[in-house]
Amino acid sequence: MKALPPEIASKNGGPVKSALRKGGVVIQKAAQENVRRVVANTQANGYTSTKTLEKAIVVRRDPNPQRSNANERYRVLIARGRKYEERTNKGKPLTAVMTGRWLEFGDERQPAEPWMTPAFMSSKERALSTVVDELRKGVDRAIRKVSKGS
Repeated sequence: MKALPPEIASKNGGPVKSALRKGGVVIQKAAQENVRRVVANTQANGYTSTKTLEKAIVVRRDPNPQRSNANERYRVLIARGRKYEERTNKGKPLTAVMTGRWLEFGDERQPAEPWMTPAFMSSKERALSTVVDELRKGVDRAIRKVSKGS
């Protein structure tokens, strides 16, 4: 990455940033679909969906990717701070992060209903091919732009 020109691998943007984001969106959509499926199972028991967990699944750029020995990194995660309306867990507000982890891993009374791991496993090849395609298009755009300016 450091050997690439700044038009391609700049921190402000460039094709690398947009390609990685689009690859993350592929996994995000699969995770949201899995959450819809898991929540549909609970609706049969009389619960209603607020779609809070589904909306809280986001793609975020890591501000310090060097922690994981990367130059650029995007993560698909549950956004912090998303709370359910008027639902409490022992006096504390119930958050989307708590619900997502509870569904993914379960507890002593509730079996796990994984949604994120299957989303990653089923869409990782598609996400990788999206990154490669978008990176190829972006590099071609950058080459055209540089050659136009010369």
